[in-house]
Amino acid sequence: MRQPPTQDVAPTPNRNENSAPIVARILSILRLRNLSVVGLRVVVVVLMAAELVGPRVYSCCNCRNHICLHDDIISKAFQGRNGRAFLFSHAMNVVMGPKEDRQLMTGLHTVADIYCHDCREVLGWKYERADEEAQKYKEGKFIFEKSKIVKENW
Repeated sequence: MRQPPTQDVAPTPNRNENSAPIVARILSILRLRNLSVVGLRVVVVVLMAAELVGPRVYSCCNCRNHICLHDDIISKAFQGRNGRAFLFSHAMNVVMGPKEDRQLMTGLHTVADIYCHDCREVLGWKYERADEEAQKYKEGKFIFEKSKIVKENW
């Protein structure tokens, strides 16, 4: 009996496991927009285009260095030194200044200013410690001032 040749091929991933998040996104969009199955084709094309373009990121307003991902936004309802600000769970390509105690609108916090790694533009601050129990959720999070960041890949 003849044996088939052996091949070094990676196992094919289970199609259901890989497509589950995409299918869930499609179904949620359909429900939110009250779309029928006809609208499904449009939604699929939009999602495919989003996957090809890459993640939506925010960049430094001065040098366009990538700073944070849209998916890491926790809240857009924050106030910075110069207007609106966003609270993010993560940041990249930033440098932290020294820690200091600062009286903010929500009480006393230990914060460190964050700067763009490339051009050293002040972008916001990182919450290091919060004195009040109700503010502890901010610890380790980043505030980026809306006026200091720009959208990329949108």
